[in-house]
Amino acid sequence: MPRQFQVVIDCHDPDRMAAFWSAALDYRVDPVPAGYNDWMDYQVSRGFPENERVQFAALQNPCGPERLCFLGVPEFKTVKNRLHLDIQATSPDDSLARKIERVDALVAELHGLGGTALRTGRERDQYFVTMADVEGNEFCVH
Repeated sequence: MPRQFQVVIDCHDPDRMAAFWSAALDYRVDPVPAGYNDWMDYQVSRGFPENERVQFAALQNPCGPERLCFLGVPEFKTVKNRLHLDIQATSPDDSLARKIERVDALVAELHGLGGTALRTGRERDQYFVTMADVEGNEFCVH
């Protein structure tokens, strides 16, 4: 039986990353349980030892099991990712002009949220933009 998994991304500001990627993927940010101010407050109230408490935020695909978790770490990103996400903004039957329009629209939205376009490319009737998120992690919009 296949195993489910989540992708965990180390980052400096989990809440900011969750807000960015929520918009990028149209996922929902996991809400803090009722009665708690934030996830740290929840961990403290549940008796987690101080050395086991972490800053984090998570996103859930509203239509499936896919999940991204952003885990707070003290260091910032320093080198290129060896793994990146590809966001599909187009449909297989889109014309090249429509693909360009859809990709550029999402890139503009993500730019407004702090993302940075790094380069544009075309391969095998595909159009894509390589971007960096709000902490510099590379990803592609196809």
